[in-house]
Amino acid sequence: MRLALLLAAVIGVATPHPPHPPRIPRIPRTAPRDPSHAPVGSKAKRLVIVDAGHGGPDNGMHGPIGGKFTILEKDITLAVSQRLARTLEERGMDVVMTRTTDTLIALSDRGRIANRRKGDLFISIHVNAANPGWKDPGGARGFETYFLAEAKTEDAKRVAQMENDVVRFETSNGPAPSDDALGFILNDMAQNEHLRESSDLAELIQERLRTIHPGPSRGVKQAGFRVLVTAYMPAVLVEIGFGTNPTEAAYINSRAGQEKISNAVADAAVAYLARYERRRGPADATTTLARKP
Repeated sequence: MRLALLLAAVIGVATPHPPHPPRIPRIPRTAPRDPSHAPVGSKAKRLVIVDAGHGGPDNGMHGPIGGKFTILEKDITLAVSQRLARTLEERGMDVVMTRTTDTLIALSDRGRIANRRKGDLFISIHVNAANPGWKDPGGARGFETYFLAEAKTEDAKRVAQMENDVVRFETSNGPAPSDDALGFILNDMAQNEHLRESSDLAELIQERLRTIHPGPSRGVKQAGFRVLVTAYMPAVLVEIGFGTNPTEAAYINSRAGQEKISNAVADAAVAYLARYERRRGPADATTTLARKP
């Protein structure tokens, strides 16, 4: 209850509800389900919320540095998310996307969509960008997966600040929540079992991406991403590569690269849910992983 009141007070000030709630898009099934890909021991279809970062007036990062072509983060995240959604459905999952077009969805509304649909997992797709102050920003490469907790490194804080910057595009009648307020929320959530579950999911995603990604694994990290604060379920944010690096920008912009990334993340989600159900046993096989706010 304490967490729910705090979230309502803090997040609500940052991004108040629009006059009309955002439409909750649902992707159509694009291929027949293959029973061999269904979660092990599942009694009911699991629901995965796939979140394409940025959108609309919020382009996210753009790159690459010194490249002969240009990519926008919002385009890459939507393309990868759409492929991920189709792949998850092929593996027997139900899927809801927070956006299916080039539109802006408030950070806090993305989590609310997940809660309203009673999602089991929340996966947010993003593209990383190098710090211009680094010695060789164009050379930065790799992929990393975050879960919600206080950042332990300056780089994790930098990435969270970069992805949280979308709030400047959102209509607000008041100031954004302070870092102290967000930190208090994170501290209050520290005992919640879904932090451990989110960490486990992040580890699996990194393991699967490591087998197909040309860049190095930058590991599982934690930071205060606002998009994860209002998602009451195991939730992660995946930085699929550095759009500022010409080689990685070409990879994440290619059909083959996007297909490999979406397959790897889908494999990790299915493996996580199967592991979760084995731990919980058949009695909990139909219970949603979402927690109550």
